[in-house]
Amino acid sequence: MAAISRSAYLLLLFSVFFSTTVYAGPYIGLAPAVIQIKTDAGKTRPVMADMRLGYALDAHRFELAVMTPVSDDNLNGLVTEVPSSTSVFYRYTANLKSTLNIDFILGYSQTEIDAAYLQPPDFNETFTGLSFGIGFEEALKSIPQLKVKFDYIKLYRGDQLDIDAFSLGVRYEF
Repeated sequence: MAAISRSAYLLLLFSVFFSTTVYAGPYIGLAPAVIQIKTDAGKTRPVMADMRLGYALDAHRFELAVMTPVSDDNLNGLVTEVPSSTSVFYRYTANLKSTLNIDFILGYSQTEIDAAYLQPPDFNETFTGLSFGIGFEEALKSIPQLKVKFDYIKLYRGDQLDIDAFSLGVRYEF
């Protein structure tokens, strides 16, 4: 009896991972991103390059996101820069049959922030925690593997500081 249940389990796994109706495969995403750092004193918006590597299995996607700095921002003489932001995300696509896909995003992020009035950093801290957001994506009709995407992700939520990311870019499925 145990051999039959193991065989049924393996058959189920095989059918999920190797079915012809299920899309499975790696992808890469590239986008400029604006990181909004919101405090009681105001907001700054450094610009980042957002690079993502992922693997999709039908409506489920797992991805590694790495953001690197493009430019810093200034608030009343305080220069704010994000040297790096790294995240691991799980994305669930709500409706695969629509031309506009909506993704619910859940993950874990680590974001480093440097702030200074003059060149040496006066403040350097790393913020880690649960991340969540929403994404929208539409495939190009001429190249269906290439998708235009927009993401809003709350990278960190604290008592005195919130870190949000807005990105608009592309994703290519291999």
